[in-house]
Amino acid sequence: MANVFENLYQAKGLQSQRRYPNDALIGFLAGRFFRLPAAERSQVKVLELGCGSGANLWMVAREGFDAYGLDYAPSGLALCRQVLDDWGVSARLDQGDMTALPYENASFDAIFDVVSMQHLTLAQHAQVLAEVKRCLKPGGHFFSYHLGQGSSAFAAEVPRLDGVTLTEVPAGYPLASNGQTAFLSADGYALLAAQAGLVDIAVDKVVRSYGQQAQQVEYLVLTASKG
Repeated sequence: MANVFENLYQAKGLQSQRRYPNDALIGFLAGRFFRLPAAERSQVKVLELGCGSGANLWMVAREGFDAYGLDYAPSGLALCRQVLDDWGVSARLDQGDMTALPYENASFDAIFDVVSMQHLTLAQHAQVLAEVKRCLKPGGHFFSYHLGQGSSAFAAEVPRLDGVTLTEVPAGYPLASNGQTAFLSADGYALLAAQAGLVDIAVDKVVRSYGQQAQQVEYLVLTASKG
């Protein structure tokens, strides 16, 4: 999987991903942390899993949080540094695998994923969620924006790595050619989070239509916390 995105970043640079943060993520952070004054925000540690070229992370840093970003692709991290510099902000960036986070136990007040975990297998999802729980502080929060099984592509007749993970979203569907892609159900994702030991789990859905063929893309917005 890493090679898919490394190649994408090398080929398209900052055009490989969007440039501005996910709106549901903004709402998640606003509801939990934006009330804090600047001096207190700087003590709030926030980690993005799969930060890529930094479309979300610059906002986290600009809002005054102690921002961290993890990605497996070196070219993505190089682009992220460029974006952070362009906005005049800083974050700690690490190259690594989200299934084995390179951080101490109880390190973060919040951890989030925006369409990065969806490129892992179902078994790897369980590993990541266990690592999220380990690395969150007690009372810390988790956010994930993830493809759902209401998406048209989930029904495509293509090889699968497991019951939910397509080897590739085929041509003709939104989000094609990004390598292996998992589509979760709302109940399935909530169960994975619960099995990892997270609590206060909620899953909302966002549905969008694309193109003249009205292909549908469903996103799951999962929030949870560590008790």
